[in-house]
Amino acid sequence: MNQHKEARVSFKPEAGKRGERVTMTVDYGDAGAALDRSVLRIPAYGIYDVMKKEGDRSFSWSYAIPWEAQVKTYEIELYALDANGNKSAVTKVHFQVTA
Repeated sequence: MNQHKEARVSFKPEAGKRGERVTMTVDYGDAGAALDRSVLRIPAYGIYDVMKKEGDRSFSWSYAIPWEAQVKTYEIELYALDANGNKSAVTKVHFQVTA
């Protein structure tokens, strides 16, 4: 697995309101071998989850923003694992929760 390339991440919508469903898609296009899974972590909310596999190097995750979520920018950490357990570099992205 190529350890030096970061994941390409997109959100729909790009920023979200409380109660709104957000979908994050991740593409590890430069990873080399097919990936087994992608893991995400949102430290501010204690979320640690495995994403849905969409293809050899692409994953998605959908989540409803809690009504009690603070209006702020949240850091999300992502990494991938291949079938041999090799871990990619951690990619950090940010998502804005609006009022």
